[in-house]
Amino acid sequence: MEYAFRVFAAIYNHQVVDDGRHQESKTFLYGGPVPDGSRAVRIPALYKPRPDVEPPPRPSIVRYADEDFCLFHGLDPETNEPDWLAEIFEWLSGGHERGISGRDSVGRVPESQMIFSRAGLLPSKPQAALHMAWLEHALRDSKEASALPKAPSPVPDADHLVVSSHDVDFYFTGRRSAFHRLFKNLAISMLVYKSWGYFHSNLAMILKALRGERVGDYLPGLMSRMEQSACRSTFFVVPVHGHRRDPNYALLKLAPRIQEARGRGFSVELHGSYSSVIENRELAPEVHALEQITGTKILGSRQHWLRFDRQETLFRTVEEAGLVFDSSLGFSGTVGFRNGACFAFPPYDFKQERPHNFLEIPLAIMDGGLVELSLTTGELAQRLAEQVLNESRKRGWGGISILWHNPLEALSVPDETNQIFWSLLEKQKQFREKWVTTDEFLSLSLPRYHNAGLLRNVNVDSLSSIA
Repeated sequence: MEYAFRVFAAIYNHQVVDDGRHQESKTFLYGGPVPDGSRAVRIPALYKPRPDVEPPPRPSIVRYADEDFCLFHGLDPETNEPDWLAEIFEWLSGGHERGISGRDSVGRVPESQMIFSRAGLLPSKPQAALHMAWLEHALRDSKEASALPKAPSPVPDADHLVVSSHDVDFYFTGRRSAFHRLFKNLAISMLVYKSWGYFHSNLAMILKALRGERVGDYLPGLMSRMEQSACRSTFFVVPVHGHRRDPNYALLKLAPRIQEARGRGFSVELHGSYSSVIENRELAPEVHALEQITGTKILGSRQHWLRFDRQETLFRTVEEAGLVFDSSLGFSGTVGFRNGACFAFPPYDFKQERPHNFLEIPLAIMDGGLVELSLTTGELAQRLAEQVLNESRKRGWGGISILWHNPLEALSVPDETNQIFWSLLEKQKQFREKWVTTDEFLSLSLPRYHNAGLLRNVNVDSLSSIA
């Protein structure tokens, strides 16, 4: 429960002191009675230890402050309050995925077996953040009967931080690979997206390729357009090709573009190859290969195809590689908050019973998942994307990532989906929002976690170059 409490403190900008002797400090008691005259906040202790592979109890839904809360441990009969720390822990630790033995055709936990499908929950509702807001209300001892205070931003010029990212899953290496991708997309347009617009866009790109244009050589144009909006992105690059589902390019051929991106202030990080976690259980060699190209320390990763079988395995592999962040916790077929968090957090290490020594930056929106959800529900993709961002804006200061593979060309998703990326980007001023790279996000946010006693030995400045 200390882990959940420290993450809560980091998000809500509370300093955690161990002795409690500071005159302005407030003591939290997990269970037990509050001593007479004490300013302590009592948190009901409803959590019960269980075997590692056993999922949490079947959840119930409780209404509070006009929101539906998913409670795994119910309400305390004495106070009619939840065990906020236990609920936060269940979400952040991924406890709701433990015990799921099924895997999809790629080897991932099937989204149909996740808690959202089983309990009828909306992935767009960040349950961990909701519980933190309820706990913050209890801490403030407000006279207001029910409220969900928003977590304050760590930067003075923005209320909400979004990590903009692009997975480099296809890049121009020659006409042959370009034609292969484009003709494949024609089939996808009819069989998957059922989009004449996507069909015509790819047909037009085939004509461009026939005229000798470098279809798929998008990084220079993308960087220029991002710079026009006064922001930059993070590019995730796969350094090896060990499986047919790995990208088509060779790292050395992409090196000039990678070095140009670094020179222009964009972040370049690891896109762990298809087999890196499930089969190989190792990211360090891929980190080293990419560092040889960038000349700088690789700080983080995202798994290609979001491919990992268990969260614990992913997190252990990331930490063993010495990375500072990961951004693989997302959905391939929908959008929202897989671990209930619209904020970055250090994952929990069940084996060592401590927080991992890196941040997980949740992947809240991916272009392909947005298209699939829109096709499934019939709702407008623009509206679905805005719902997710608005939930994060409402609850706090962000620290979530969005992913558009190539928002300039209809190589991954239809043009109309790519336009959503630019539409969301243009609304930064409207929401006092700042779109940042992973490097920028870590620099802005790490002091919050240090203040709460987390990630104390992670210092981005000392990791910016290879010794």
